[in-house]
Formats: sequence, C-alpha cells, structure tokens
Amino acid sequence: QSANHLEVCAALTSVCRLVNSEMIPAISPLVFKLLSHPQEVVRKKAVVAVNRFFKLEPSIVLDHKDQIRKVLCDPDPSVMGASLHILFEITKANTQSCKDLVPSFVSILKQITEHRLPRDFDYHRMPAPWLQVKLLSILGLLGTADQKASEQMYEILQECMRRADSGVNVGYAIIYECVKCITRIYPDHSLLELAASNISRFISSDNHNLKYLGVTGLAQIVQVNASYATEHQMVVVDCLEDPDDTLKRKTLDLLFRMTNPQNATVIVDKLTFHMRTSVDMHLRRELVQRVTSLAERFAPNNEWYVATMNTVFELGGDLVPAATAYNLMRLVAEGTGEDE
Repeated sequence: QSANHLEVCAALTSVCRLVNSEMIPAISPLVFKLLSHPQEVVRKKAVVAVNRFFKLEPSIVLDHKDQIRKVLCDPDPSVMGASLHILFEITKANTQSCKDLVPSFVSILKQITEHRLPRDFDYHRMPAPWLQVKLLSILGLLGTADQKASEQMYEILQECMRRADSGVNVGYAIIYECVKCITRIYPDHSLLELAASNISRFISSDNHNLKYLGVTGLAQIVQVNASYATEHQMVVVDCLEDPDDTLKRKTLDLLFRMTNPQNATVIVDKLTFHMRTSVDMHLRRELVQRVTSLAERFAPNNEWYVATMNTVFELGGDLVPAATAYNLMRLVAEGTGEDE
C-alpha cells in the first residue's frame, strides 16, 4: 500500500518467497489491485505473485480470471510477457477456459515476429525469443484435437519458422518449439512437411546438440504420421555412427518408430550391424529387444525371420527373452513346406 513503488516491488518479491496457502486469502485482494498499478514494474511483479498464488491455491486465482486476461493487453511488453506464464498454467489446467484467447495469442506472436516490440527484447537479433517459445507452448495446448482453433495458427506457425531460420541457436530453439506445436495441434499436411524438412537439417548438422534436437523433433513428427520421416531415414541411420551414447539411444528409438514393412529389412540390417560392433551392454540389450520386436512384426517371410533371429542369438543370445526363443523353435519345428 506504500506510495513508493520500490517498496511495493520489494513486498511483492517477498510475497513470492514467503506466501503459503493460509496467507493467500488475506493478501490476494491487495495483489490483484496492483495489476492496474501505474508503474509497469509493479504490475509485472504482481503478475509473478499471482502465478505463485495459482501454484498454491488455483481456485482463488481463477475467481479473478478476467483481471488476468486483461493483463495480456498491457501496453508494456514485459508485463504482457509475465502474464503468459500464468495463462499457460491456467490453459494447462483447463484448455476450454482460454479457447477464446487463440486470436489474441496469434496476434501477439505475429507482432513479435514482425519486430514490433522494442529492440530491448531482441536476443541475437531474434525478437523476444522467450515470449515466442511461451506463446508456441500455449498454442500447442489450445490447438490439440481442435481443428477450428488450429486453423487460426497455421499461417503464423509457418511465418514463425521462416523468420527463425537465421543460423543462431535461439532461432533453432524457436523452430523446435514450432515443430512441437505443429505435432500437437490438428495436423496440417504442408506444415508437417515443412517441420520435417527443417528438423532434418538439424540431424545433418555436425553439432551434437542440434542432432539430438533433430532426432527428438522427428520422433514427434513420426507419432503424427510416419510417412513424413521416411525420406529422412538414411540421415537418421547415420546418427548411429555418432560417438554420443545418448544420441545413439534416441536414434534407436526413432528408427524403431519409423519402421514399416517397406524399410524393415534395411533398418534391421543396420541395427544388427551395430549389435555386432557395440560393446555397451545396455545398448546391446536395447538392440536385441528392438531387432527381435521388428523381426516379429515386419518379417517379409519365415526364411528372413529365422536368419535374422539366428544372427541375434549368435550376437546376443543371453539377452534374448525366453518367449522369443520358444516362438522361433516352434516356427522351425512346424515348418510350412518341404523347403523349410
């Protein structure tokens, strides 16, 4: 209640640190009042305090939802940016309550990508990247299984990816967030193709972090539709040659998801080759499980299946589950003709 805005800021900072569920009903009216304070720094601190309240006692904050939504239109970008965090939490808790804000979020993202915010918010020439990331996360939640909401986002997501492709790390982060958003919302063919194209360049990069990001992003695209990743499968296979064990495991997981009847034999051959050369016991166990599963699901014929399983037994027989060994023995015992 002090007239000195610095004292009010100090009080709001203390509230975030010290408040508990019992204190919130007593102090929340004062904090909500400060959302319309003339000083932008006070408004921003008040939004941060409200975010803390929501984590402790969501019902109290939801009673003042209209006030929080108004903060999204605050003339100061830092206050608006702070409001995105509380709105993200509210959206995560109940997406329906924020569906009508989709045009507002899209409009804000458009203004940011068009460089309409002050240059103070730029990072490596990228306009307000942290705000872009948070907005993309919110849009991803709001567009899930909602065609009408998703259609409002398609254009800005395409533009956002195009402008973020500037060769700096923070731009790659935005592209990755766009890919995550595209895979969560109602699918659009051209957007998914663009996302797969962008992410495949990450996989081809010499940078380990970008490769990991690319493999992770492509794995998300595969969950929507595996066909978008098929043309990039050889680039993915090359990641198995990387000395980074974490990347190898992620690549294994992606290859497993990408496998279909057309590419099964190629991928199984690659996995078998790495089983032959790997000395890491955990990686070998994963390889045995993957090859066994793929051979059972996609074997073009019994002869190929038996030959593949023979190789698996030869290279890692002690890691093969007993049920798999029994299935193979039964197949051999039964046979289906003179040749077999």
